[in-house]
Formats: sequence, C-alpha cells, structure tokens
Amino acid sequence: MNEENDPELQKLLEEKAKKLAMSTPKEKEENKEVVAHLDSNNFDSFIASHKIAVVDFWAEWCAPCLILAPIIEELAHDYPQVGFGKVNSDENPDISSRYGVMSLPTVIFFKNGEPVDEVLGAVPREEIETRIKALLGE
Repeated sequence: MNEENDPELQKLLEEKAKKLAMSTPKEKEENKEVVAHLDSNNFDSFIASHKIAVVDFWAEWCAPCLILAPIIEELAHDYPQVGFGKVNSDENPDISSRYGVMSLPTVIFFKNGEPVDEVLGAVPREEIETRIKALLGE
C-alpha cells in the first residue's frame, strides 16, 4: 500500500510533526538519536572519532537483536562520552565479515579504533555496562 494514500498514516505523521515542532529544547535533546546508524560510508570515521565505541551488529529479523536495542539506547544516554553505533548486518555484510560477525546480535567494543572485546547474544545491561566501565577505567 502506498503510504501517501493512507489517510490514517498521514494524520499520525502530521500529529508527530506538530508535537516535535512544539517540544521544548530539552525534549528535543531527549528525542535526539544517540545511537548512530553505521554503514560503509561512516563506519571507519565513527570508530576513529571515538576513544571508546560500542557497535551493535543486528538485523531486522533477529528477535534477540530487538530485545538488545533498548538496552543499547539506555546505555548511550547514560554514557555520552562513549560512541554508540549500530550496523544492520544484512545491509552491510562487508563490515560484519571484516570483524568476523557470525551470529546476531554481536556487540563489539572498540578502543582507539581497534576492537578490544565483544559480547554475543542478547545479554543483560550489566554485562555490557561492566565492559564499558572497564574500558573507561571506572
């Protein structure tokens, strides 16, 4: 179905646009995406520009990936000094194969542009947070 011909969708989009237009600067900051969508064009510059980067390799069809996504979002809000990114492995198989990603989700931790640790599967927040703290020297 063509989205432009769906009046209900159009109404929802218009309401969302009005809400965003009327939101305060603080609300706009809270709604800002803190997890970067990475692909072949921006991946290398992203990991190079962050002393510590956490990259979530995922796919739309992967149920555990969908469970892990909000955890990554929370951590990104709580650790603004760390770069958080996500790579859709179906759309970017070159990046996934470069780092030997064989199962999803896989979270790879980078320090100074180099992979230093990884976590496989949908794990509790504490599992990822412990590794972030270790990399930050906390």
